Amino acid sequence: MNSLYLEQMKDLLGDEFAQYLAVLDEPARRGIRVNTLKTSAAGLFEVADLQVEKSPFADNGYYVKAESSLGRMNAYKAGLFYVQEPSASSAVTILDPKPGMKVLDLCAAPGSKSTQIGEKIGHDGFLCLNEYMKNRVQPLVENIEQHGISNAMILNNDTREIARAFPEFFDAVLCDAPCSGEGMFRKEEEAIRQWSPEYVALCAQRQREILDNAEKCLKPGGVLVYSTCTLNQHENEETVLHFLNTHDNMFMEDAGVSFGRKGLISDHQIDRAVRIFPMDGGEGHFIAKMRKKGTAVQDRVRILSQSRIPPEADAFLKQMLVRQYPYYYVFRDRIYGGSAPFFEAKGCRLIRNQVYLGELIKKRFEPSHQLFMSAYSGFRRTVELNDDEAVRYLHGEQIEHHCDKGWYAVTWHHHALGGAKSDGTYLKNKYPKQLRLR
Repeated sequence: MNSLYLEQMKDLLGDEFAQYLAVLDEPARRGIRVNTLKTSAAGLFEVADLQVEKSPFADNGYYVKAESSLGRMNAYKAGLFYVQEPSASSAVTILDPKPGMKVLDLCAAPGSKSTQIGEKIGHDGFLCLNEYMKNRVQPLVENIEQHGISNAMILNNDTREIARAFPEFFDAVLCDAPCSGEGMFRKEEEAIRQWSPEYVALCAQRQREILDNAEKCLKPGGVLVYSTCTLNQHENEETVLHFLNTHDNMFMEDAGVSFGRKGLISDHQIDRAVRIFPMDGGEGHFIAKMRKKGTAVQDRVRILSQSRIPPEADAFLKQMLVRQYPYYYVFRDRIYGGSAPFFEAKGCRLIRNQVYLGELIKKRFEPSHQLFMSAYSGFRRTVELNDDEAVRYLHGEQIEHHCDKGWYAVTWHHHALGGAKSDGTYLKNKYPKQLRLR
């Protein structure tokens, strides 16, 4: 490990430095979060064989012991839980979003914190997710789909463009900024290889710019949480200090949690921030909660006109869904539904606008995988699979099942895995090829 990094940590930790080094030699702790949009903790543990211990960092977070891949489990593929480093859930716990809020996750991929916000706000409110790196957008889309979130817009933009499109619009903003990743050293060798003082300085400069844009998106009276998975003061307390020195409309707020340690700078009450080290039950996180002075202003973001959906799609959705989406939007024969209004993202690259339900192909409606994964509505037409059949379905196999012809939601323990189209004898597998077990 880089000697300059070790010197930095010795200065930071003092008497605890030896304990820190000892922890780094231990295996990283694994964690999961129950997806409360689709199930409860009791419901998950009833259908999934998981050895867990409660985590302090989230109400629905757990440490987990697993010998095999969690990502291959039926329960995971059904979106009943999310695999997440335990302390990473602390930032959204401190953000504390509520149903009905409009929330922005400014640096969202791969979706760990985004899906957690989705659980918190439920199907009320609006969730905007932005990811700057193009190669990280697809995993974000897939995680939002699998989790069943019905009110999320996904964008692929520089944070400056988000600030122009959504001026003082959001009740809460999460800025989980790109960082040097010192809290990931036990998990990722690449984080160790890329570390240098110059890289830390580069990250800090980038974080300052992102924080400036985060503030522009936040309503007066709203909450901004800045978090990193790194340990040095330069990217953490000093970045927050610079931000507060240049934004007198922002102030620190108590994090309201019992886990972690205090921040290391008292100026502007930055010691209200929370630090988590590997010795504290997680890999490492820093979280600062701030609030914007003033009272909320009227929204300046346009709502797109409600679309009239084609009759073929309307008939399919009424036949398939237990409850209909309150909002619809149609773009080039692609039909979207949502539990929030469809807001305009002016000047932004729009990747996904709420739930992609399917598209019209030659007067025939072809449903999407996301329609079946959405937690917003149950399904009128379902085929229930046993454990072995579910695994075969996830591998892309056809399943013999005698039923009426047409589309069905394929379920396992009454949780949807995806869709299939029956010819009366076999279910033609519609599980996306890129998601199939191999």
